Amino acid sequence: MGRLKTLKLTLLRASFNLLYQLFYSMGGPKKHRITFATMRSDQLTDNLKALHTQFVKDGQMDIQVFCYHYDRTFKSKLGFLVASIRALHIIARSEMLIIDDYFFPLYAINKHTDNQVVQLWHAIGSLKRFGLSLPTASQSVLKPHTNYDWVFINSIVDKPAYVDAFDIQPDHVIANGEPMMDELMNQRPATHSGPKRMLYSPTYRPGVHGEAQVLAYVREFVSASQQLHEPWDIYISLHPYLKLPDWQLPPHVHIFQDATRVKKIMPTMDLFITDYSSLSLNFSYFERPILLYTPDYQDYIKTCGFYVDYYQYLGAPHFEQPTAIMSFIDHDLAKLNLNYVRDLKAKTFPHQDGHNAQRVFQFLMKQL
Repeated sequence: MGRLKTLKLTLLRASFNLLYQLFYSMGGPKKHRITFATMRSDQLTDNLKALHTQFVKDGQMDIQVFCYHYDRTFKSKLGFLVASIRALHIIARSEMLIIDDYFFPLYAINKHTDNQVVQLWHAIGSLKRFGLSLPTASQSVLKPHTNYDWVFINSIVDKPAYVDAFDIQPDHVIANGEPMMDELMNQRPATHSGPKRMLYSPTYRPGVHGEAQVLAYVREFVSASQQLHEPWDIYISLHPYLKLPDWQLPPHVHIFQDATRVKKIMPTMDLFITDYSSLSLNFSYFERPILLYTPDYQDYIKTCGFYVDYYQYLGAPHFEQPTAIMSFIDHDLAKLNLNYVRDLKAKTFPHQDGHNAQRVFQFLMKQL
């Protein structure tokens, strides 16, 4: 990291902490104020939305919402500073802050103990490394994923990974099931008329080179799909940070950048394909085929890595060439034994009663 960038971050950390302490000095947290906050969306989604519903239904707390969609555009970067200052005031004046992702202002402050922070991570499971587990985390002037008081996860098997990824003690990582899974429990595999449907969800890779790499994989995937013997409708879910070129796509290929839409269409998909996305865990609930298209597997291990033996943990057929995966779909998919998907579902969803949000709500109410 360059000296100038280090200096900027050092000054930013000092300034942010000064502002937080100033806001806190105005009276500290307001009694029973709970704030749901995110910097990854302009509205509450997934875990935050599900838990927010529980708190609103209870009606005892002062519920606030803070949303800012940081999408790395120039306009978004300009608004980020103002949003961060607002966030510092919110942290200082909230008895409990509930977040679902990286939350930059939080990591720049010396937090007071009566401003509790809850992390409801937006993805389930512990496949690829994230947070402080990443090799680059130690290089940051602002240590990320600090100041968490409680972290909620879906399964006890994921606890070691989250302890490693976040700066938190093991007894503060609670495996009550993630609130957003309740909606999944109410869904069933859906039938549909017309062509079969597949969902392809490649993982985001940072930087100009990483973005170009993902788009190249998508182009190759779409091109290879022309060899399929039977008609398929292909849905491709891309990370919102990617800038899509002006492609002329075949009518059976649909590309979108909407995480909420992914969850809605999953039950209608006959096949899920990814490289390293944790959505494979979500999709296992429907007990339908999962395939892996991982052309850069060895490089990905070096730059990011996994908490598990990835291929062994998922047990899914994996391919390095898009033509090979299309050939498998044509000749072998129909006779594929889905026991590996059922095993993955059993590992991923120990709580299938539809009461995850209620359990998390009840736990947090005891902390207030």
